Amino acid sequence: MPFAMERLVRKAQFGDKEAFIALMESQKLSMSRAALAVLRNQEDAADAVAETVMEAFAQLHTLRQPAYFKTWLTRALICNCYDILRQRRRFVPLEDIPEPAGGEPDDQALDVRESLAALAENDRLVLTLHYLDGLKVKEIAKVLGVKEGAVKSRLMRGRNRLQKIYLEREGNPCEAK
Repeated sequence: MPFAMERLVRKAQFGDKEAFIALMESQKLSMSRAALAVLRNQEDAADAVAETVMEAFAQLHTLRQPAYFKTWLTRALICNCYDILRQRRRFVPLEDIPEPAGGEPDDQALDVRESLAALAENDRLVLTLHYLDGLKVKEIAKVLGVKEGAVKSRLMRGRNRLQKIYLEREGNPCEAK
């Protein structure tokens, strides 16, 4: 974690509201992606992110090592996502997955998103945390409460499944082994 981020965490822990806002702004995209990977619904993801922000504000003083802020925050977010899933116990159709911000996505990006959405939740979450949020295997293991080997297996399985699904959607079933 960059030194500037650790300084912001320390300031926020001592009550600096501007530092806390800056922290949340820096993690907004990452939190949204992770929540969408689990919940597959924009409104539910927004609820999970909002709940996590409120909890982070109230509990930031309990974080012992500022270097682990992102891991701590992501773990809290995932717990909130699972709470929402337990409360609602429903499935979200693929068409409810939101478009990325910044205009019209290209066809390839849509194909990748649809292929990613077709993966099992564990595979989708691990791939999102690793490739979109930039978490390392060790950090993902800590967030999910599993061993690093399990994360590596999920990454490999998820990549293979994503490739297979993507190639099948592209009409290349012979390449999707």
